[in-house]
Amino acid sequence: LALKASKPSAPASGVAPAPVQQTPASEATPADVPNSLVTGAADAAALVAAAGELPQDHLERMLDGGVPTFVFFHSTTCAQCVEMTGIVDQVYPDFASQVALVDVDVYDDRNQLLLNTAGIRVIPTLIFFDGAGEAQGSTGVMPAEQLREVLSYLAASVIHEP
Repeated sequence: LALKASKPSAPASGVAPAPVQQTPASEATPADVPNSLVTGAADAAALVAAAGELPQDHLERMLDGGVPTFVFFHSTTCAQCVEMTGIVDQVYPDFASQVALVDVDVYDDRNQLLLNTAGIRVIPTLIFFDGAGEAQGSTGVMPAEQLREVLSYLAASVIHEP
């Protein structure tokens, strides 16, 4: 993985993150995001992608801001991706104000640079960045309880401003 992470780190629980499927953008708004969650960012920008923002730009903005981020590489046609999407839809909303979701459709030509940079060859692929930018990845379908555990770990990794 050649994104902004230095080396992978496992969640405190020892459970490695597993892949996640397509999910809708977070429903959080800028007012929902406390300033302390966007450490290092110029303002309390929302964790959701800005209108028209490409996933690679959304990811870069979140990592630059020290925001825990969940990157979901998927298609809308693979069976495992569809299954993972349902799990993400079930679990992620509980973390939408603490963990950014970067939703990457692998068949959208605009995402090819990000796919090449990340070296994505299998879908669904889930990559989780903690507040320090350390990454852990997984492929395939991740059970809902495991996804909840990983997102809880990410939410706790937020570096609060003094």
